[in-house]
Amino acid sequence: MCKVQDVADFFVDSALNDPDDNMTNLRVNKLLFFAQGWSLARRNGKPLFNDDFFAWDLGPVIPDVYHRFKVAGRNKIQDVDNENYDENFSEEEAQLLIDVLRAYSKYSTSGLVDMTHRSGTPWSKVYEAHVNNVIPKKDIQAYFESLPVLESFSMPVLSENDFIGHRDEVTGHYVLPEEWADER
Repeated sequence: MCKVQDVADFFVDSALNDPDDNMTNLRVNKLLFFAQGWSLARRNGKPLFNDDFFAWDLGPVIPDVYHRFKVAGRNKIQDVDNENYDENFSEEEAQLLIDVLRAYSKYSTSGLVDMTHRSGTPWSKVYEAHVNNVIPKKDIQAYFESLPVLESFSMPVLSENDFIGHRDEVTGHYVLPEEWADER
């Protein structure tokens, strides 16, 4: 099982070399929610990480992640804590994260917020203004199981080299394959 901070570092690192991807605290928390949801749905209830999401005003949030990145405010997060975060992912977890990034990176942050705020979402079921209610994992799983399978999730599994092999040699940051650039 992954640590939530390693998963957050994966999403932040993927954006560091992309001037068009403004990975903010809000955005990383939404991507974490989609990653957890698809993990629960695709892996028969197995969470990607143990941390709970809370229903905050701007959607599902993991408080530890929020507090880690709050210094950036609404600006792009500029660095990761653990540059070797990907060493902690199984091949299955790495594939899931790549799938989520590929499927959701094309949406604006406000678009991601809109997706989490729709009627019937796990967030909408427990949200109360200014109350930090936990979003139950069983509700997240049921919701994502009810969604149509995203096209990117039917892709063939990438090899380990497709994941690890895309680290920029100068910066050490993870870079998406060039053929995905037009999908952002």
